[in-house]
Amino acid sequence: IYNEIVAAHRRGVRVRVVTDDDKQDDRGSKTMSLKSQGIEVRNDGDLSHMHHKFAIIDGCVLINGSFNWTRSAVLNNRENVVISSDPYLIQAFNHEFGSLWTAFRYNR
Repeated sequence: IYNEIVAAHRRGVRVRVVTDDDKQDDRGSKTMSLKSQGIEVRNDGDLSHMHHKFAIIDGCVLINGSFNWTRSAVLNNRENVVISSDPYLIQAFNHEFGSLWTAFRYNR
């Protein structure tokens, strides 16, 4: 997924990422590498964990579920992921992302 995010950014797609501050430095995390590529990344800067796991693609596809988007999730875990084009769900998650993005505007 990292390669596709970077490729989209290089094509001029606006890519924004919100992550957990405690997890951004974990082994295997690509957060700092995304930042070094010029991708906008913010973290929660909170004692509790950022437990959201969703993406909105081009404003018309929602991906969400328990899936952690890690190698371990792919190879070892029992995870679920839902891909939807339901406008109501996309709008709700887009609103949540906007709220998070604004709330964490100082956490870069």
